Amino acid sequence: MQAVPPGAPPRIAVSACLLGVPVRYDGDHRRSDRVVERLGAAFSLLAECPEAGMGLGVPRPKIHLEREATAAGPRLIGSRSEDLTAAGVRYARAAAERFRRAGVCGIVLKSRSPSCGPGDARILSNGVEVSATGQGIFARTVSEALPEVPQISEVALEEPRQRDHWITRVFALREIREIRAIRTAFAPRPADRRGLESPPERRPSRWRSLYAFHARWKMLLMAHSEAAARRLGHRLATAGDPAAALAAYRPAFLAALAEPDAPNAHRNVLEHLAGHLKRRLDADSRRELHAAIRAAAAGAAPLAAPIRLLAAHARRLEVASLADQAYLDLRHPALGYRGA
Repeated sequence: MQAVPPGAPPRIAVSACLLGVPVRYDGDHRRSDRVVERLGAAFSLLAECPEAGMGLGVPRPKIHLEREATAAGPRLIGSRSEDLTAAGVRYARAAAERFRRAGVCGIVLKSRSPSCGPGDARILSNGVEVSATGQGIFARTVSEALPEVPQISEVALEEPRQRDHWITRVFALREIREIRAIRTAFAPRPADRRGLESPPERRPSRWRSLYAFHARWKMLLMAHSEAAARRLGHRLATAGDPAAALAAYRPAFLAALAEPDAPNAHRNVLEHLAGHLKRRLDADSRRELHAAIRAAAAGAAPLAAPIRLLAAHARRLEVASLADQAYLDLRHPALGYRGA
């Protein structure tokens, strides 16, 4: 994988037409201001158009997805009824490899496209629509090749909860990739004078980095799957080889975050984080914080409101346990994450 410099924005692959590139079948584009201006302010955007990349030309006749009688999935059919499925799959696999080498952490795809639609493409049978929830050939193949990389359409980006979920997964993938070096370089755990393995806090720094990562993301995990958060913590507490621990932890962590968050879980997480400040805040500050949490839980205020309060109090009071919580990150302001 091509190294992403520390501090550089995450890399995102985007359907080129959403960036204003005139590559659609009619020679036009579908520029999205949210993608170009908002995502562009926070991410490094890589343009991709599979249909133009396959050599279909611009402009070009329309293509469509045709229902397949077998379990192989719909076929990509050209204007003269030619089967473009194999060509589309080959191109998508090559693109997925480019994305892997570039360190792509997320993908934004054009909705309803027979190549890019991530779950809203039309599927036809003898010219009649039989489904509006198809997955484009490119989207499906790239998803199979890069299952960890979250996909979203420009339409779903307009829905706050779906957008926040995708942003969470993008940054989670970016960060867990940064500790991959533990696979190839780590020191054995030292033994104490009794010959017993050292507790986690005395293990070498590369081993502790996985503990630190879990501590940073645990509260966000709790909002998606409390059971997974506890299970992953137990695995780390009983793990042996650090490289094997990361190999097992990574897919389970990303799978847990792929689950939708539970709105009522956020109140529990916020209250838990507020508990770290309980003895440090004055009565008025506690009332203000808990009122903000209740308002966010009721949908009367964005999650960003209590998160900002928690983060501000944690910085002011220098509360170490909250200093590096991923849950308290509001990311780049252009993203509008958590309603910020």
